[in-house]
Amino acid sequence: MAEKNKNIHAGHRQRMRKNFQSGGFKGWHDHNVLEYILFRVIPRADTNEIAHHLIDGCGGFAEVFRASKEKLTDIMGVGDETAEYLRMLGEFVRYYNDVRYDVNRFTLDSETSEGYMLNLFDGMERENFYIFCLDAQNRIIYKRRMFEGSFDSMDIDISQILRLAAKCDASNVVLAHNHPSGIAKASNADIVATQAIERALSYAGVGLLDHIIVAGGKCASAKRNYIVPDIRKYKK
Repeated sequence: MAEKNKNIHAGHRQRMRKNFQSGGFKGWHDHNVLEYILFRVIPRADTNEIAHHLIDGCGGFAEVFRASKEKLTDIMGVGDETAEYLRMLGEFVRYYNDVRYDVNRFTLDSETSEGYMLNLFDGMERENFYIFCLDAQNRIIYKRRMFEGSFDSMDIDISQILRLAAKCDASNVVLAHNHPSGIAKASNADIVATQAIERALSYAGVGLLDHIIVAGGKCASAKRNYIVPDIRKYKK
């Protein structure tokens, strides 16, 4: 019986490898992708079942790669080596995106802004506020996390934003912060702050292209809520 089960798993894995070689993960379900990934670290067990346990236990496919080692090893079928492997893959994806969005060469435009922001705020559980100083071609000169607040509120020092924009000789600025609540919508406070910052920047001859809110895997524009289109409609 053990030999029969081994042959079944071997045939199944070989079929999945052929499918991956012919088309990658296109059209696969999340649990099948995770099942295939686990082949590398779990050579004999039923990784389909473990993949289901991981996705259910962590709250989703992406969350598997953000989970702590302790949480992963609490899940049936997951040992220390598997947990470390999954955490390594999650860190690899974040590192890859950091290199892909290299601040020294990255242009923030309509095609790239959303992916950039989602990667930047990935996994942040507290509210964070960033400023991006751009040159005349919308290439990022400098980025900085200006503030880290609570889940509910965050103080913004406009004079500090002005000093940084001036120091970088920025032509334009993009602001961004996350909503840990998961609601990708600008609050009244977000809109008021955006208006105040835009007025201050305009006096210094610096444009505010957008103020982007990141939450729940989505991006929204605080600026679009009150006056002009967001960065996705801006053309360099």
